[in-house]
Formats: sequence, structure tokens, C-alpha cells
Amino acid sequence: MIATPLYDVDGLSVTYGDAHVLNQVTFSATGGAMIGLVGPNGAGKTTLIKAMAGLLPATSGTLNLDSKQLSAWPLDVLAQKIGYLSQSRAVHWPVTVDRLLYLGRLPHRSPWGGVSEKDQEAIDTALTLTDVKGLRTRAVTNLSGGELARVLLARVLAGEPQIVLADEPVSGLDPGHRLQVLSGLKKMSNDGRLVIVVLHDLTLASRFCDRLILLNEGRVAADGTPTDVLTKKALAAVYGVEAVTVSQGDDIAVLPWSYV
Repeated sequence: MIATPLYDVDGLSVTYGDAHVLNQVTFSATGGAMIGLVGPNGAGKTTLIKAMAGLLPATSGTLNLDSKQLSAWPLDVLAQKIGYLSQSRAVHWPVTVDRLLYLGRLPHRSPWGGVSEKDQEAIDTALTLTDVKGLRTRAVTNLSGGELARVLLARVLAGEPQIVLADEPVSGLDPGHRLQVLSGLKKMSNDGRLVIVVLHDLTLASRFCDRLILLNEGRVAADGTPTDVLTKKALAAVYGVEAVTVSQGDDIAVLPWSYV
């Protein structure tokens, strides 16, 4: 049984010098949901997800995880709870894909323990979810950009975190693998995990996410279901675009169509 995580973000602000990158951001998020962070370039999406991963200090406001301040959690416990996928995809050591995924299991292993059956099961599941089983003996430095993106996501998933924070996890992937990766993340949220993804593709965001948080100039411009957030008024005000809505069964997808 997966413990249900809870984030409480209250009045979170982050500044770089004189620049207010995040300004009084407030929301709560619980497990069992896939939440998309959307908004134009420079809106503060990456800064917010880094702060939620404990990688950036807040200038003001609070960020609590399971009713406890994030900075008060021991780092080894946070490493088990949170899986973070960065935008950066640089890997400098020619380790195999298998070895890289073993490293993703380190928070769950004793210093002197080998790879357990549970470790191997978690690794195999992550390889399957990201469709990289056929790459497991390849050196990561010899992979294409799209292959490396999926392998790095597999490394995060191998840690079986309660919370997945993924910054543009489908950037650079072909359409089939975009759908596969987001379907895998959606399944994780359906299993009780909290999945928060930064997405630029509003069509995919509206289809796969249960909830969207629209950021603009460091503030929350809208928060709710995709239908409630991606309104014509909001899209015009924040992105400067008009969009059409495509329906397929019970699913909808918002497709930006023209610049206004």
C-alpha cells in the first residue's frame, strides 16, 4: 500500500537577485493525482518544481511535506520519498543503462548490500514503463537524446518514489514515446502516487493531467481541471493564442491554433 503524500505550498516566493521568479504561490497537492505545471517560458515552472524537490531555498513562505517543513526532513528519507527528473540530461560516465538504474535504487539499499530481488523487480518495471529494456546493456553515453531522456526517467521510477517531480519529461521524444511515458506516469498516479510534471504541450497536458496549475510571471494564474484552466480567456491572456478543443470519447485535448 502506497502512503498518500501531501504537499502544502503557502505563499512561496523565490527570488534571484532582484528578480521575483515565484511570487506568493499557494496550493496543496495529494497523492493519486497527476498535476501539470503549465505556463509560458519564464513563468516559474522549473523554479517551483526545484523548490518542491528541496533543491532551491524559498525566499519567503512555507513548503510542507506530510505536515512537516520540507527542509526538516532527513535527506535520506527525502531521497526515498521524492523522485526528481531535471531538464538537464547530461551524463558524463559511460555506465550501462542497467548500472544507472541500480544507482536509482541507492536510497533503498544498505551500504554493503547487493541488488535484491525487490531492486531487480523495480528496475524491470521502470525499464518496461519507459520502453528501454532493449537498451539495458548499452552505455548511456552512446544513446540518442530521446533514448537518454527515457533512461533518465526510468532511473527516477526505479526508486519507487511516492512523489515524482518531472521537468519536461517528454521533451525531445517522438509521439509514440510521449504517449507511452505519460501513460506510465498516469498509471503511477492512479496507484496512489503524486505525479507533478512540467509540460509545454497543452494537448498532452489537457489529456493526461487530472489538474493543471497555470503559472504566469511567477504567480498562479489558474488552478483546476484542464477544462477550467485552459479557457479561451486564459489562453489569450497568458499565451496570446486561440485554441480548439478536440474530444475523443471521455477525453479532451486543447490544441493551440492561432496567435492573437
